Amino acid sequence: MNLLKTYPSFYKENLRLALPVILSQVGQITVQLADTAMVGQYGGNDPTPLAAVSFAQNFFFIIFIAAMGLTFGLTPLVGERFAQGRIKHTRKYLLNGIVLFTIIGIIATLLLSAARPLFPLMGRLMLGDGNDTSIGEVIDLALPYFDTLIWGVLPVMIWGSVKQFLEGVGNTRIAMVTIISANALNIFLNWVFIFGKFGFEQMGAVGAGYATLISRICQCVMLVGYFFLTPRFKQYTANLLQEARLSWRTTRKILQVGAPISFQMLMEASAFVVAGILVLAFGATSVSAYQIGVNMMNVTFMIVVAIGSATTILCSYIYGRKTYHRLRPTVNASYQMGLAWNITVATIYILLRHHIPTLFTSNQDVIDITATMLIFIALFQISDCIQAISISILRGLQDVKIIMPIVVISYVVINIPTGYFLAFNCGMKANGLIIGFIIGLSTCALLTSLRVKRNIRQMELATKKEVKE
Repeated sequence: MNLLKTYPSFYKENLRLALPVILSQVGQITVQLADTAMVGQYGGNDPTPLAAVSFAQNFFFIIFIAAMGLTFGLTPLVGERFAQGRIKHTRKYLLNGIVLFTIIGIIATLLLSAARPLFPLMGRLMLGDGNDTSIGEVIDLALPYFDTLIWGVLPVMIWGSVKQFLEGVGNTRIAMVTIISANALNIFLNWVFIFGKFGFEQMGAVGAGYATLISRICQCVMLVGYFFLTPRFKQYTANLLQEARLSWRTTRKILQVGAPISFQMLMEASAFVVAGILVLAFGATSVSAYQIGVNMMNVTFMIVVAIGSATTILCSYIYGRKTYHRLRPTVNASYQMGLAWNITVATIYILLRHHIPTLFTSNQDVIDITATMLIFIALFQISDCIQAISISILRGLQDVKIIMPIVVISYVVINIPTGYFLAFNCGMKANGLIIGFIIGLSTCALLTSLRVKRNIRQMELATKKEVKE
């Protein structure tokens, strides 16, 4: 099959939606890298500030990603009805989504606040006898940074509900503008608060937290304000409270699609978070190296997420209009673009593995550990791409229940135990945890891609039957 003849139109269709999301993801990645680099440079040869940011983010991310994952259920539901021209129904999903995710944002904030006392307990568990006593300093420094992250959850959830709705109706550009603007503000405030500019005292790691909080509030205000005040969106927002109703049936449908997505994201994120906690046992240098590695993973993964988001939208349109003949080339185009990106970046990681860590730290031990880790990170790029895009396809087709057992097998049964065994029993330390991801992600990629193939076959058969009849 000639790719140049078959797929250009499908590449363009995906990139039209994906490019704004890619730019948004690049902006978010830039902030994550800036946070890590600025805090790392602030610490200089002392890895403690960078390790503190890593630990707090890992602890925070478990509940945060579970809450955010629920918002992803809104996009395929809105996309299906938008493709069918049922604007009234999209308005109902908008109202119920905003109310539902605001409540979830409040609950997530309370849960994170309640989890705060676990920090010292985690420190005692990981320190034990004879371990690196600097871990206690890491956790003490992580607490104030964690506190600033908590208060950014609610505005992000409100922002996420509007963003996912807009993606469902095919508009990915507005969220891009708000993200890039907020991220630029975040980086500027990082410089001001971390290093103490314009009369502010040097805040170090906690300064990065304040910068993130302020930028997230601004991001929410910009997107929600623009959406509700712009005339071209009046078909969705005008008299929303009067004409659209809160409905348990609609809310339940959002949760039915969103919950498996949230569970998948939680399991995958938890595997990384558990690894981030386990790596504490190997000292602050390993924690810092792991944080740099995670940031580089995000560089790759967030672009694939953007391609996957576009794929979810396109698949939801195919599902709504029942134009199943377009499913296979749409899916293949997404896989091809994602793999081209991941393979390229994996090559760069290997070739520049000794140079990349120097962007974040001057500590030679951290640089050496990270350089080796980047080789293993490069090895799971293909599997990571396939599983991410396969799951995005299943979201668009609303075939999400199967995702739950797949991620349990991949991450809980295989990934975490394998990583633990290699790290602690085989003496591979932090690298053993990364190898666990290679095996876990490969399992997830295999099982989800097989499910996608099954769906394509069934929908193509259904189309053939309709033609015969």
